[in-house]
Parts: sequence; C-alpha cells; structure tokens
Amino acid sequence: MPLVYHVRMTKNLIIAVLGVALIGAAFMIAQRGPAAPVENQPAVEAPAEEKMCAQVITPARNPETGDIREFPTPCDVPDGWELIQNDIPDLELNLE
Repeated sequence: MPLVYHVRMTKNLIIAVLGVALIGAAFMIAQRGPAAPVENQPAVEAPAEEKMCAQVITPARNPETGDIREFPTPCDVPDGWELIQNDIPDLELNLE
C-alpha cells in the first residue's frame, strides 16, 4: 500500500478517536447533573459606602425646625429627617 494511503488512514483514525473521546466526555458531564449548592457560605454584601441610590429629587422635612429642603437622592436625606411623599401631581411644595 502506498504511504499516502497510510497517512490518510492514520489521520482519519485519530480524528475518529478524538471525536469519540469528546462525545464520551460530554456525556459524562451531562450525567453528573447540576452542581450541588454550597452550604455555610456567608452572603456577599456590598460595602456601605458603595450603596446604590436613585438620582431623584427628594423633599424632606426637619422635624425639629420644620424646614423643608430638597436633596438630590434619598440617600442624601439626613438621619432623622422625614421624607415627604408627593402623591398629588399638582401639589406645589413651599420650599425656602
């Protein structure tokens, strides 16, 4: 038999063996099923300084002075201030 024939047969045999190996590996991975859940892992939380806050003008009232001010986000409202919910679309707030 010519040498070219042996090279082609060897090449085809290697491709066939690799194909069977890949199919077998895929079948074994599929038979494992989903990974088991990891237990006793602490929940990952974002640091407090990286807190996400919507950019929406937020009116609030200082309960000690009655002063009403607008803040750029709800996160910027100082502790102790009361958020003002403007549920009436035509309501104009008297801001100073």
